[in-house]
Amino acid sequence: MRHTLVIALVALFTLTACKTTVPVRDFPYNAIPMAQSQNHSDKDIEKAIIKACLQLGWQCAAKSEGVVAAVLNIRTHQLTVDINYTPSQFSVEYVDSVNLRYDGKKIHRQYVNWVNNLIRHIQAELVV
Repeated sequence: MRHTLVIALVALFTLTACKTTVPVRDFPYNAIPMAQSQNHSDKDIEKAIIKACLQLGWQCAAKSEGVVAAVLNIRTHQLTVDINYTPSQFSVEYVDSVNLRYDGKKIHRQYVNWVNNLIRHIQAELVV
């Protein structure tokens, strides 16, 4: 009996740790890195965002002034985000997805990794 309880608890903890969805969220207020003597123009920021997207396999294009639309296609999964930017910060906002188990509140856990990786690459492009 005790052995069965231990096995059941281990199985429960294992399944809980392997959660496949997380709450969907946006990633606002990411600082635009800049040196004291360096100010980025809107065009510089847009170019850096597009370059970072392309390096990571995202398809992207300027959507309007201050907004880049980006789409990531991986196998049968698709993620669409808008990247809104100003001279001092940028935000990544969820727009749509395909095959990422989005239910209006939660999404596949890889969403967070893909967006965080994109944010790091954008910031790295702006440091140059």
